[in-house]
Amino acid sequence: MIELANVLSTAGIDFANNVAQAGPPTDLPEPVPDFVGEILGSVRSFVDGGVEKLGAVVSDVTPGGS
Repeated sequence: MIELANVLSTAGIDFANNVAQAGPPTDLPEPVPDFVGEILGSVRSFVDGGVEKLGAVVSDVTPGGS
């Protein structure tokens, strides 16, 4: 019974460590086009309630997105 508890404990720790490392990167890589920052700003505005139709705003700032 103790061995099973140890295995489950180790599996839980491994799972937690993997989940902690699975998040998105905090910084964008250097060669990101300028409009990507504008899209991210639009998403932030949508989440904050400043934009009602996110799709339309993203289409406006995306090259070729009419």
